[in-house]
Amino acid sequence: MTDTAGGAGTAGAGVPGATASSAPAMRLRGGLLITLAALSAFGPISLDLYLPAFPSIADSLGVSTGDVQLTFAACLLGLGLGQLVYGPLSDRYGRKPPLIGGLVLYVVASLLCAAAPSLWALTGLRFVQGLGGCAGLVIARAIVRDGFDGPELTRSFSVIASVSMIAPLLAPSAGAAVLQVASWRVLFVVIALFGAACLVAALRLPETHPRHRRTDHGVIASIAGYGSLLRQRRFVLPASIAALGSGTLLAYISSSSVVLMTTYGVEPAGFALIFAFLALWFIIGIRVNLVLLHRRSVHQLLRLYVAVEIAALVVLLVLLEMQSPLWAVLAALAVVKASLGGIFPNATAESMQPFKRSAGSASALLGTMQFATGGIVAGILAAVALAPGIEMAGSMLVLAVVSAVLVALPLRAHADEEADEPGTVDSLDIIEGSGSAG
Repeated sequence: MTDTAGGAGTAGAGVPGATASSAPAMRLRGGLLITLAALSAFGPISLDLYLPAFPSIADSLGVSTGDVQLTFAACLLGLGLGQLVYGPLSDRYGRKPPLIGGLVLYVVASLLCAAAPSLWALTGLRFVQGLGGCAGLVIARAIVRDGFDGPELTRSFSVIASVSMIAPLLAPSAGAAVLQVASWRVLFVVIALFGAACLVAALRLPETHPRHRRTDHGVIASIAGYGSLLRQRRFVLPASIAALGSGTLLAYISSSSVVLMTTYGVEPAGFALIFAFLALWFIIGIRVNLVLLHRRSVHQLLRLYVAVEIAALVVLLVLLEMQSPLWAVLAALAVVKASLGGIFPNATAESMQPFKRSAGSASALLGTMQFATGGIVAGILAAVALAPGIEMAGSMLVLAVVSAVLVALPLRAHADEEADEPGTVDSLDIIEGSGSAG
């Protein structure tokens, strides 16, 4: 997995001050691949690793297991909202300074979580932890956009996603293993150590956003820049598909333990194995996508994956309604996860491709949309009183159907411009009146 996804990058992937012609090509291999994959894994590391500790946290702090879910929601909120800040900062000051600042905040907040005296303290610190960790998510995507274009951009996102998926593959099992020999507080020390390792690796990263491509806009202009992104079909359609995919995935994550452990009587250890098994199918979907990218366009593949996802979810809904054997349910879920493995890198690449100069802002808005959609879906599932399996499969199917509607639309309206490509209008230039969005 250390080979490159595509080879050479594009101009501008070099050090600060490099010209478009002199910037060294980026190669996605070795330490760079591992570092970007680790930065992309802050979500599952922050959210999945401590899931097995909910009962012990509740006992320790004298609250219910349901109350502990507040800490999950707080971290999810921090991971989503913080990206709106780090994106413009990285476009203005380069990728490394905000990345390093966010990682320092993440490590400190994680260590304080380990010493939290109450549920409310833990909830607040989890929000701060999310604010720090999201720097890795948003800036990793921006670094990839700095270094790659076209099909190579999609392949690069696919390779990074396949490596970063090791985290959700192992996180619940690793958390359960730690709890066998230590308290839940040690889990947050482990999370802090992960953040510290990423911090050390980030210090060794080259600066991929050279000075001549940086913006000079303040907070108000950055907010207006988000508005201009939301007016461009080239961003909104694929970003919405990625966000709906995140909602589908979170619907599965938030409901799978109840469905499998309550409805099918799966033991905690068995649930961890099933979780890892289905995460493996996500990786398989990513790897299949890498092969198919040589034969089909990104948008054609998005339509294919969404169609397969819908078919599998219809089957899953019927199987759960009929209380079919567990193996059949897992087979349908495996196809869904494999489809999502193709949807995510393609939708991400499609939404990031036109925005090289403002890649940080585009990455931030994309990430916020994903986490916001996931949070809304989780809230709706908590409020709806249906059978857990029907809730899970039904919500996933609704999101997939909406994705199918979006992916069937033309990607670019007649007047749309590709904001950062040569000869077109920059999304942030629109703010200063130097062009029109169309």
